[in-house]
Amino acid sequence: MEMNSLALPKLLDLAAHSLLSSKVPGIPALEEFTVDLFPPLLTAAFARGHKQALKALVQAWPFPFLRLGSLIVQWPSQDSLQAVLDGLEDLPCPNPSPRAWPRSELRVLDMTLDFEQVQSKGASEALARFPFWLPSTVKAEASQPAAGPKLGETMRRGRKQPWEPVELHIDLFLRGPFKLDTFLSGLLSKVERSGGALRLCCRKLHIEEMPFSSLIGILKTLQLDCIRELEVFDWFRALSEQSLFATQLGRICNLHSLKLAYYHWTFSPEDEQSSSYFLSQLSKLGHLQKLHLSYSYLSGNLHQVLSCLQAPLHTLEIRSCTLLDTDISYLAQSLHTTCLTKLDLSGNNLSYMVPGPLEPLLAKVSGTLQHLDLNHCRLKDAHLGTILPVLCRCSHLSSLGLSDNPVSRAGLLSLLEHTATGLQELKRVLYPIPVECCVYLHGLSWGPVNKDKLGQVQAEMQALLQAVQRTDMQWNPPLPSPLPVRLVQLD
Repeated sequence: MEMNSLALPKLLDLAAHSLLSSKVPGIPALEEFTVDLFPPLLTAAFARGHKQALKALVQAWPFPFLRLGSLIVQWPSQDSLQAVLDGLEDLPCPNPSPRAWPRSELRVLDMTLDFEQVQSKGASEALARFPFWLPSTVKAEASQPAAGPKLGETMRRGRKQPWEPVELHIDLFLRGPFKLDTFLSGLLSKVERSGGALRLCCRKLHIEEMPFSSLIGILKTLQLDCIRELEVFDWFRALSEQSLFATQLGRICNLHSLKLAYYHWTFSPEDEQSSSYFLSQLSKLGHLQKLHLSYSYLSGNLHQVLSCLQAPLHTLEIRSCTLLDTDISYLAQSLHTTCLTKLDLSGNNLSYMVPGPLEPLLAKVSGTLQHLDLNHCRLKDAHLGTILPVLCRCSHLSSLGLSDNPVSRAGLLSLLEHTATGLQELKRVLYPIPVECCVYLHGLSWGPVNKDKLGQVQAEMQALLQAVQRTDMQWNPPLPSPLPVRLVQLD
């Protein structure tokens, strides 16, 4: 009897649940199964928490790739995941025992959670069970399993190589005060004991307020060449710790995105050697595309950081780093301006750079820039009026952040009119609360916000957006609006 492709998965699911309901321990005669049955059988075993079945399935897995992210989100059980890892215990190692090797073809076990999965139902529970995991923005290439012969026939063909390591993909959020989770501690120990049979590949790593000794121990367990995104907050103060971490950083040769916050740069003559060594290690990151620096004192020294990079950046975020006009001038002349799609200078006082180096910088990036953030930069009406002509040349700009700048109602409406008519790709704007609606002190808004006055300004913005026929633009204030959510997302 012929079965269509829609009916087949349902029958496989029924068969999987039937097998797992058997009173026989484990799963008998796996070598007699077709490879089509393995994915639904694994799903059913994960859903039921059938630890013996999970271990047996991993030991006989007929595909090189196994992704568990969606199963972890739907059924967040450390016991089930531990059973999967237990199935790796008997995989071949560099110095195998005389016993026969197991039959698994597994080469990559992916335990990362995609961003889309984190937004789905049940993700919050999964992250609560695994608080050290991150939703990944780095995609792994997965081989697609196809229908095939019975497992026994596959195994009789033999292996191409007697031994290959298994990669474990996981993204980590490490935050102090630090105490290793039981599962994570067991995972790290398992990798260390494997003698190279298991390679722990962390593609996204976040480090925050963590004891340095614990961090170095974990970094030694990870495959540094697998890390693509690294975020480090609350930097180590001791120069010896900075140098040791710099050495590790230089070994992360495939890093694409680096975020450093609160790093203590020492450009003074007496401590210059420390920063020079760190920059020498930074120069080894030949694949770096995104750099984020925040809450670090870089005044007059931005050129030392950017000049050591081998290739142009696509994203540059330098937030609250007390930049000087010389820093902005250097950036405008650097090789990075030819490729930047995102620029964030929030938290720096740019008011005395207009007129000045800010205009040439915007002109240089106008051909590629898609996202611009100038929040908390003490820009007033006159400053915005000066940069508006060059800002409107950024034809690819899709998002603009200008919150917490002391701009008047008239200045805000002028900004809206010029960008709405001059920037057709601009869809999202984070605008500042006008000075008529709240109190600003030293260029920063302190509140309270007069909601009645703000509502009147928002009504004017709505009318202006309707007049210029830009219903696709979203203008949002940094504080909750007293008016309906769709006020500026017009129908």
